[in-house]
Amino acid sequence: MTQRNTSGSRRILIVLYGTLFMLCSALIGTAHWHELKSQRSEALERLSAIAASLADQVPARHASLLLEKYPAPGLIIKNTQDARYYVVHEQLRKAALRNAMEHPLLLVAKDEHGQFVIVATSEEQPRFRAAPGSATGLQERYETGGRASEAGELLAVEPLRDEQTGDPTSVIVARMNESTAVAAAYAALWRNIAIALALFGLAAVVLFRSVGRWVQATEADRIALASRNLDITDSIAYAGKIQRALVPSPSAYRELFDGAFVIDRPKDLVSGDFHWCHRIGPDTCIVAAGDATGHGLPGAMMAAIGCSLLNEIVPANVDKDPAELLTLLNTRLVTTLHQQGQRRGGGDGMDMSLCRIDRRQREILYAGAFRPLYWLHDGQLSVINGDRKPVGGAHLELERRFTCHKLAYQPGDRIYLFSDGYVDQFGGPERKRFMAARLHQLIEAHQHESLERQAELLEAAFLEWKGAEEQVDDVCLLGLAV
Repeated sequence: MTQRNTSGSRRILIVLYGTLFMLCSALIGTAHWHELKSQRSEALERLSAIAASLADQVPARHASLLLEKYPAPGLIIKNTQDARYYVVHEQLRKAALRNAMEHPLLLVAKDEHGQFVIVATSEEQPRFRAAPGSATGLQERYETGGRASEAGELLAVEPLRDEQTGDPTSVIVARMNESTAVAAAYAALWRNIAIALALFGLAAVVLFRSVGRWVQATEADRIALASRNLDITDSIAYAGKIQRALVPSPSAYRELFDGAFVIDRPKDLVSGDFHWCHRIGPDTCIVAAGDATGHGLPGAMMAAIGCSLLNEIVPANVDKDPAELLTLLNTRLVTTLHQQGQRRGGGDGMDMSLCRIDRRQREILYAGAFRPLYWLHDGQLSVINGDRKPVGGAHLELERRFTCHKLAYQPGDRIYLFSDGYVDQFGGPERKRFMAARLHQLIEAHQHESLERQAELLEAAFLEWKGAEEQVDDVCLLGLAV
């Protein structure tokens, strides 16, 4: 387990480290791209400024006059040979020296054949009427001037214009190697890479030592928590098995009645709702549906206490009616949970419907603690409400009296006992409670169906109403054909 934890932690750290490395690389690459762009733009601006300054200094007609005077290449062999050439050369030379140009500054014009030729240069040796090299940038920018990047060079062209016509007579050409212009950007790139590698080396030490130990400890805590959670879940699941052993199976009701169904839907693994039955004689039994305070494990513990007390009280008091049984149950629950003298609202208890059914006399005795009894008789569904007081819970009196209702039924009648979880469920198009009125309508609408089919329809209606909403409480609904 420890080896798996270490391996998992190491993978997490490697992914984290790799993500940071890629992010930093992307940031450095983006910064370098912007720096290259900035350096290139600054170099072109500088070349344009040099060419523009020279265009203002060099006389526009000197190029055409020199080409007319010297009609063939090589006729100017030194810078002092002609006064006009000397003036232009000196201006180009000083500008090249002042700006530390790596390529010579050129004065270029078109000869009588329309070809670009060098008129003057900043170099010591004249190149009169020599070809200036690539003429692509010159051809595009001879009329208007401008800047370009071609063949690894940055180029700025500035035209000299005739004062009378405004037509270009020649152009100043300033060039520099692109690698020189962006050298600072590459220097910054390698500096940033070196800094990043140093920082990532330090980060690796911190991550794989300090943070690595923290991640391993966190992973160990998570696994320990998951293990404890699994133990708790297993314990709750086992508590559910115990609870199901205390609660009668649906088949027990089918042995006592002509038809029966049980809808039992806990909110969690175990439920605070429960149903219960006990046969008193060949034709007499007692059934109950209870809703203990809370849900989940606390509710299940209360439900288990309720079932246990019913198993103890009812067989010893078969001559008592449901109201008296609820009073006995209330007294025992209050005593068991030490609730004597507690003020209202400060204890645990349960709501319950309790019925004594005598099939020979065709008589139902019912008592309720906050829970009603639904009685379907002659096609009419009647609601018999219980007392508005719980069994147990916080109260001042130890003995609590309940009302007993006597019902004379006919063969084919049905009764329904249920907790409030079904009718309190939120859902529907407007996210409202299901409400008892809808349950009332459903039972009446499907009264001619068998109880098994009726159970399917009631459960389907509940699920459709709930939709994607969370179940708000435990659900228990018991239907009996008396």
